Amino acid sequence: MRIGEVAQIVGISARSIRHYHRLGVLAEPERTTGGYREYDVADLARIARIAFLSSSGVPLREVGALLEAEAGGAGGSGSGSDSDSDSLSNSNSNSDGADPATHGPDANPAADLAAIRDGIDEQIAQLTRQRDRLDVIAQRAAAGLPPGLLPEPVARALETCRAEAADDPELTALLDRERDLLDLVALHGDFPNALASSYVAIGADADRRRAYLGMLAGFQHIEGRRPAVVEPEIARLVDALLSDAALRALVTGPPATADSPTAPGEPSRPADRPGPTLDQLLPDPAQREVLRRTLTALGVLT
Repeated sequence: MRIGEVAQIVGISARSIRHYHRLGVLAEPERTTGGYREYDVADLARIARIAFLSSSGVPLREVGALLEAEAGGAGGSGSGSDSDSDSLSNSNSNSDGADPATHGPDANPAADLAAIRDGIDEQIAQLTRQRDRLDVIAQRAAAGLPPGLLPEPVARALETCRAEAADDPELTALLDRERDLLDLVALHGDFPNALASSYVAIGADADRRRAYLGMLAGFQHIEGRRPAVVEPEIARLVDALLSDAALRALVTGPPATADSPTAPGEPSRPADRPGPTLDQLLPDPAQREVLRRTLTALGVLT
């Protein structure tokens, strides 16, 4: 993904991402032969976490320290800036920029004062959301969990799976990537209860954990190979997903509904802020074929 795509997905400016690079809280990705930065899912997840923490009121100079344990110390250098160019401080001005004292004969002082009051109410609401987010961040830090909005039961289930895969570096790396993807879901808006329930079920059942870890390993095995070459493996993965409700929900988790409330302090995703596409999150053709066949078999795709 290029910087513009990442900025659109996360909901910040490309300039902010470059600012993260300059401060050292985000490592520079490898560049293409044409000299463009090429971001992957792990980069996308880290940028989303940085933006989330910054918009929650955490100074950027502190963000690196919060993420260091999770990201292996990928930058924590500070700067004199407390926040990036998208911070709340840039949104505190009157929206129309007009001075009530200079309005013409049609001026409505009562309406002007009401607009100013509405602006203050918006700031109060934003500060309240920041305070609630900071409470969540503090609770997660005390529980030894990375900052973010991933539901604690889901994070615990992934940690249980990770402990079982501790002797397999490749499998633990896959679990870390899985957590990145789920963190993107949580940071982007509502996290479906049905999806959370599936991970809890996997974490609580040894057989399901083995099936889940086997599915991750299967996805890793077919990566980078032509779908026609790994047709048997694709078919086995589809059968595994279709045969277990908990595994199946990992790829068919429904969008958030009334029974899957927004996480504390986090508004739902704006309609004009699209989430990452399947091609962006899962660029490998063979892996996408597994999801396509599973969703087609379930009637989700036609």
